[in-house]
Amino acid sequence: MDRIPIKPNTTVLVLNSSYEPIHLTNWKRAIILLLKQKAQILSDRVIRLLSYVKIPLSKILSHSPSRSLIYQRDGHKCQYCGSTRDLTIDHVMPKSKGGGNTWDNLVAACHTCNTKKGDKLLEHTGMKLAKKPKAPYSKMQFMLTNTNISEWAEYAF
Repeated sequence: MDRIPIKPNTTVLVLNSSYEPIHLTNWKRAIILLLKQKAQILSDRVIRLLSYVKIPLSKILSHSPSRSLIYQRDGHKCQYCGSTRDLTIDHVMPKSKGGGNTWDNLVAACHTCNTKKGDKLLEHTGMKLAKKPKAPYSKMQFMLTNTNISEWAEYAF
């Protein structure tokens, strides 16, 4: 049986035994799972666990946004003017007015628009969002949908 080696210094997609994507891990951890015979190799960037691991729905749905995920969700464009330069993160509802660090309240904004909006509510600025910010169903599915790694993209649903 030919084995495809895991590429060193890469991130590896871990699938549940049911082929659902559940985690990204480093290449060393992937090799350990393979050596312990807890996983099988599907390609040089994908492994599959041999035993099913139950993931609670609350864990799948609860995830905090990161700067890079907000940029990725918003297509690396300012959600006010469409610029792709000098991007920052803006709180639609300012923190000083009770806005939190949530998917629904964070958007990519260029430095100019972020400064213009400042600490004001959107309706007081005359500015409009290109699209309403929202959380993806799951962080893993979001990452797979927006990946440029073809081996991973086929596991997005």
